[in-house]
Amino acid sequence: MEEIGKKPNWLLIREAAEALYRSGKVYFTRKDLIEEVKKKDPSRSNESLEYEIDLVTVNSNSKDKYRDPEKLFLYRIERGKYTLYNPEEHGELEKYIGTQRLIATRKKLVEEVVKALESLGYDVSPSKTSKPLEPDLIAEKGEDEESIGVWLIDPSSPLSTQYRYLAYIMGSCMLNRNYSKYIVLVPGELYKRITQEITEVLQRFNVSLAIVREERRYTIQI
Repeated sequence: MEEIGKKPNWLLIREAAEALYRSGKVYFTRKDLIEEVKKKDPSRSNESLEYEIDLVTVNSNSKDKYRDPEKLFLYRIERGKYTLYNPEEHGELEKYIGTQRLIATRKKLVEEVVKALESLGYDVSPSKTSKPLEPDLIAEKGEDEESIGVWLIDPSSPLSTQYRYLAYIMGSCMLNRNYSKYIVLVPGELYKRITQEITEVLQRFNVSLAIVREERRYTIQI
């Protein structure tokens, strides 16, 4: 079990905000957040938590606020009053962090995916055709094994674009049965919004979801 002391401030604040929200407190103050954190870990200083609240707030004025979507989860309603950030209600993340977002290019994403698959023993190559329904990459292991189709959803694209591409991918995986199975690389923020029902439907078509986390570089969890 992970020790509380090992959790970073941003994670404790997120857990506190989610706990307050689940309790029915849709709007909460900085004091509410700090008190909730200190129920779990009284050793955290007020000053460090105050500073961190600005870093995790999408519309804060802090020049140091985080760029990782996982670490941007608060929205400031007014001075000292917050709620959980909801892109459908408050606007896409790019509206707040714009072009300064710490992202890699799609080329870098492909490189990281290829590296992760090769470490699992696959030979990976780009799809050689631009026909509809074809995946972004093809992964093969051994002469007798069938090919695996790999789709990539780039975390640098707006969430609305990610949704549309996911819908296209789902249709493609169901209609194109030329591959033994599919792997779909999904950004962490989008992955959290995919219901268990959708996951189960995809599994029936041999489609597996893998998470792409974006920090200083892409982290692929396959």
